[in-house]
Amino acid sequence: MSYELPTLDATLSFLAAFTAIVLAMAVAVKDRHSFTNRVFIASLALMALQELFRGLSFQALIPQDFLYWQQARVAVTALIPGTWLLFSLSLARPDYQDLLRRWRWIVLGAFALPAAIAVFFRASFFPEIPSPDPGLHSILQLGYAGKAFYLLLLLASVLILFNLERTLRASTGHIRWQIKFVILGLGGICLAWLYSASQVLLFGYLDRSLGLIHPVALLLANGLFVWGLARSRFLNVNVYLSRATIQYSLTVLLSGLYLIFVGLLAQLLHFISPAWSLQINALLVLLALVGLTLLLLSDRIQGRIRRLITRHFKRPQYDYRRAWMQLTERTASVTDVQELCTEVARVIGETLHFLSVTVWLHADPEPRLAMGGSTAFSGHQAGELARSGDKVTELLAALKDRSEPIDLTRERSAWAEDISAARPEYFSQYPMRYIFPVRSGGRLAAVMTFNSDRVGFAPLSTEDLDLVNAFTIQLATGIQQIRLSEQMRQAKELEAFQSLSTFFIHDMKNLVSRLALTMQNLPVHFENPEFRADVVRTLEQSVTQINEMCGSLSQLRQSGELRLVRTALHELVAETLNSLSGCAEVPLEKDLCPVPPALLDREKIQKVLVNLLLNAIGALNGKGLVRVAVGRQGERIFFSVSDNGCGMSAEFVEKSLFKPFTTTKKRGMGIGLFHAKMMVEAHRGWIEVQSREGEGSTFRVWLPL
Repeated sequence: MSYELPTLDATLSFLAAFTAIVLAMAVAVKDRHSFTNRVFIASLALMALQELFRGLSFQALIPQDFLYWQQARVAVTALIPGTWLLFSLSLARPDYQDLLRRWRWIVLGAFALPAAIAVFFRASFFPEIPSPDPGLHSILQLGYAGKAFYLLLLLASVLILFNLERTLRASTGHIRWQIKFVILGLGGICLAWLYSASQVLLFGYLDRSLGLIHPVALLLANGLFVWGLARSRFLNVNVYLSRATIQYSLTVLLSGLYLIFVGLLAQLLHFISPAWSLQINALLVLLALVGLTLLLLSDRIQGRIRRLITRHFKRPQYDYRRAWMQLTERTASVTDVQELCTEVARVIGETLHFLSVTVWLHADPEPRLAMGGSTAFSGHQAGELARSGDKVTELLAALKDRSEPIDLTRERSAWAEDISAARPEYFSQYPMRYIFPVRSGGRLAAVMTFNSDRVGFAPLSTEDLDLVNAFTIQLATGIQQIRLSEQMRQAKELEAFQSLSTFFIHDMKNLVSRLALTMQNLPVHFENPEFRADVVRTLEQSVTQINEMCGSLSQLRQSGELRLVRTALHELVAETLNSLSGCAEVPLEKDLCPVPPALLDREKIQKVLVNLLLNAIGALNGKGLVRVAVGRQGERIFFSVSDNGCGMSAEFVEKSLFKPFTTTKKRGMGIGLFHAKMMVEAHRGWIEVQSREGEGSTFRVWLPL
């Protein structure tokens, strides 16, 4: 085979191949264990091999060599759409396995159909050998197999863009900032495929000048990939798609408009001057479209335009009516506090151009802040970032009578430092900046925090503060309404439950009376040993079981009546454990620190402790360890019961754990924890639960001194 010195197009192809393989090796060294990264590495390696073959074809001096390397390039290209489609389905998707399962036939087709054409229809792909004229042999006529191949490439590009758009639309704030440039890089490659495939299908031949687009697109994409990988810590980020994001997409519409535009452009240029190079002009149009897309996606440029209008045309920076209506529309049908906080955080982040906005929920009397919604953190991180104790108490005291936000560049906060230390890889680059109180009815309902990752890095202005205050009022009102609705619902449920239990107890007592009469008649047949033994056994079991049920239900009505006695909690816990030592099937580990005496109802606290202990022992199935501890924190004391058993899901803990008639036990009634919660709340305390499936559970009961 004969070659010449590398030309410009060959040099670009070799350079693109080199940068792609270097980037693939860097990702492999940094993190090659995740599925997304492995697919990304494979895609880059195939792209590098494709550009290598393209560069060798550009150097070929004779038509046969040019055709040989083009056929090799086509064989490699057949595998690329499938790998990039896999990448687009798995990028930032924690549930990518389910998505791949639903798309399995499409993914299989993306691999199998182009490969089948490249292998079995190779002879009809390029039916003619290029002209020996050096000026003409770069043009390859395509047969029906070649046109079908590029049609599949075009369809695969549309599918990849469709998935990338869904991921980008579902991401918000800091997560969008992390993955935006990776998506733009792959989007540029797909646009190059769309352009070249549309040209091939339009004219029926493959022009060497079309090959310039792909190495240029790959070089630009590699630069964007490097930037995006640095931001996302090598694609270590998750995006959860909402139902609204999945329902519609602009990709198909834009792809159709693009193809129509290219066709009209071809006809127009041919009419004006047939000598003009359609490829060069169309390439300029493509680059202009990519540039326009970058500008439209830039939050910084949008913010500058808005500030320019405000400064020179005397318009307010924000359309308050529109912002308020947008928030109202997006939160009008929300009935869950976490969902409300997430939506408000998104609206504020989009309006003020903060990438990271988080709402932390607070519920009296607990000194605890739990993440309600965020544009920076996903739902599974909420439990890791929840905080309670002295640092939270200090922050709540600082916000008690405060209306303006805390600027952490001027004031120190132990709570903010604690949260930052929990996620150093995130807060090291953009630390927490502002803490806003969210009040409802004079009480602190939530705390809202902004990080220092505002687009443009501008501090909050007076107009910004006014808008945030308006949003916090709306958020506080929404939280209060949802909580009041939940309390009303629980009150109605409790009322119905108490009425039901009253009738239930009445019926059961009547049944007990009838059974007692049966026992009284037993002496008539007492001489029959078989009858006597059978009746006695049956009646005794029934009476015992029914009395236990009646006793459990009747106790619910007495949960709020307390007989308070000054009691040392550690001594009470020790007495209870000693009384249960013969019933425990597993080891009990004790850590009973002495605490000051407190006013407690000894009987009710013992019932709470016994219920938690029996639940912990039951969760172990005879294998494991139960740990009981007593301690003090500030003006509150606590006792905790921990086990390393089966644990519970976060959804069950949040929505069902303390509800009556809800249980995970096969023979449980689902009233034990409901009853325990009522008794603890009657002491002005609360129960804190930490549990993970397969790892165990910890119940901590907090009581005032």
